[in-house]
Amino acid sequence: MGRNMIQKQKFSFWVTLVILSLLACGPLQRTIETPVSTGTPTIVPTLTPRLPPTPTSTLSPTDIPAPMTTPTQIPKDIAPFHFMTSLAGLPMDSTGNVEVYAPADGSVWITTGQAAMRWDGQAWEVVLDTIEGMLASVDDSGQLWVLPQDTSEISAWQDGQWTTYTTDSGWVSVGSFEESWWATTPWGVYTDASGTLWVPMERDVRAFDGNKWNVYTLEDMGFPVPDMEDISIVHYLATLKGNLEVWVGECYYSGPGPMGGGGVRWFNEQAWQGEGAPVGSWCISAMEVDDLGDVWLGVSDSIWQYEHTSQSWAENRLPETFLSDFNFTHPIQLIVDQLGDVWVIEQMCGGASCDVQVNLYRIHAGEWSVVIDAEYWGSSFKQLVLDGKGQAWLFWDGMFYQLDEEPLGSITSMDARGVDVSPEGSIWVVAGSGDEASLQVLEP
Repeated sequence: MGRNMIQKQKFSFWVTLVILSLLACGPLQRTIETPVSTGTPTIVPTLTPRLPPTPTSTLSPTDIPAPMTTPTQIPKDIAPFHFMTSLAGLPMDSTGNVEVYAPADGSVWITTGQAAMRWDGQAWEVVLDTIEGMLASVDDSGQLWVLPQDTSEISAWQDGQWTTYTTDSGWVSVGSFEESWWATTPWGVYTDASGTLWVPMERDVRAFDGNKWNVYTLEDMGFPVPDMEDISIVHYLATLKGNLEVWVGECYYSGPGPMGGGGVRWFNEQAWQGEGAPVGSWCISAMEVDDLGDVWLGVSDSIWQYEHTSQSWAENRLPETFLSDFNFTHPIQLIVDQLGDVWVIEQMCGGASCDVQVNLYRIHAGEWSVVIDAEYWGSSFKQLVLDGKGQAWLFWDGMFYQLDEEPLGSITSMDARGVDVSPEGSIWVVAGSGDEASLQVLEP
């Protein structure tokens, strides 16, 4: 008999002896605590839809009081942030994506893979209790927009009322539409200076004036129709304050990552322009508009600036020495601070993929420098923000940094999950997970 068989027989003998001993002492018992239900009264919509009758959405908001679950540790200020409210008891994944919205009406929204929730300063309201198979975003006025995967309609929620838009209002179904895994920003809606709402799709962008949807196809915008198969097209939008222009950047993605694109176009309320822009037919994966109204574009290995006053273009190309052993870069996000410095997060792309090292660069007076790096983009939450005073801040690998002329120094450690900046410049952050999750704010 082999050694392994003898060891198994000895092990079985001792397990049997232990079980017999436990049975002799009486039945095993455990205490089961019954959770206490807090109740979730349903809000009955009272507003009248703005459009002629359309199919009524089955979505129904649910109002809940402030979470009653007692956290294992009472959340507190994460200086320099101030604690606003606990998120314990709300439907939030412990590790999934969290999007934060701080619109002009003073509310704060959170959307996760499970639900869409609104905080009015006193209590949380679960407006949508399931988001599976849908995309959701909040506009500047505080309306929640929900797009089902089949694109048959789009619905908006505000003040307890759902309004659904279909073909009667000019909405066009284009079949299945999913968010690209490679997209540098989540799917969202944008509001221009006239109040028109813009929605990016894969092969068009759509504008809603409050009554009618207008659809602009690739051909309408002057983008080429790609002949490649198995690619997704992502359109990035940027609107200008005090200017009716809407800018659209385009990027193609496939399994390995970015695969070029159609460059950039912009709409001035009358026509689409930019087909001959010097930025060329590249993947535009990051866009920013500074306080002067200049448009900044993140292109592979370059940052382009369009100066509105002179209507001129300028390119600031990444020095080849900063590529190290990588082939090219994929800009993720860029901001321009009050001093005119450009801060840009770049994924470093090798021969097989861009899902590897990520660097934060600073462009000061035309000179590039590496500020901080990480071995893997998805290792933790990474995002740049600009507060109301034009001060640049950075969330990176569990730390929060102030970005200025001094050497990079951390302000605090923070397990940030999602962030947004309100119109007045306050930084709102969801930090932590489970019963210790909280909403924090930093005033400018």
